[in-house]
Amino acid sequence: MNIDMQPDTSAAIRAELAAIGTKHSVLQRRQRRTRLARAALGAGTIAVATTAAALFVAGAPGSTVTAALGDTTTATHTGPAVVDIGQAPSAAGAVIADITCLSDSGVVQVPTGDGSTASAIHCSQSPTGTMHVIDGQLPASGSSSFRVDASPETKWRIVLQYASTATSKWEVNARGQTYGIENRNGHPDLVPYATDSGEHGWALWDDAHGQEMTGPINIYRTDGVTVIGVATPPAETLPEVPLHQGLIDDLDSVETAPPVPPAR
Repeated sequence: MNIDMQPDTSAAIRAELAAIGTKHSVLQRRQRRTRLARAALGAGTIAVATTAAALFVAGAPGSTVTAALGDTTTATHTGPAVVDIGQAPSAAGAVIADITCLSDSGVVQVPTGDGSTASAIHCSQSPTGTMHVIDGQLPASGSSSFRVDASPETKWRIVLQYASTATSKWEVNARGQTYGIENRNGHPDLVPYATDSGEHGWALWDDAHGQEMTGPINIYRTDGVTVIGVATPPAETLPEVPLHQGLIDDLDSVETAPPVPPAR
């Protein structure tokens, strides 16, 4: 998932990403979507299911590139709504969404990927009041409706456009291990991970995402053999990242757009 994040939020984002899967993760305890069990929290935007790889890996094996298709559709609403964006071109694989808050408070949220994840903007916390999403969920087959969930009194504007998508393949090392970033196809054997000293390398998926991380894990080069450092489990090294009560209240206020009748 690709979203705009302000530089001054990176420390909080990294801390929360590292805490996911442990008792220290505040966001995961409140998260209502669990497909990837990964989340990022920033003062300006909330992105459910954004992985640590997105913070420092660009163009890595397994990443997805999008290209805009056709015309744009612009709509302005207050609260949850369903926007008709026309029938999807045959080459469409996602929807690009540019959201602008027209209210000073509340949350606006759009479904991403297959719809089990989402991106959202907290209007009172965002410095720019805007969010750019490149992997919005395609309308269901036979439909042209794009759902926007929002707090009841929050006014927003959205610009939507279909996009083609191309996901690169994971690379394979000499040991037959795949490496790259997780995507809609699942996860590779080795995923991006930073050592305690901040050097970027690769960790075994089972080590990085294990239910019980009781000690430091090895961080490798892409060969899966050469150790470049270790990463200490976040439960031992990172404090809890607090959520502002206003953010919690706004998240709880988000309403889902009403169902849309099937296309005839």
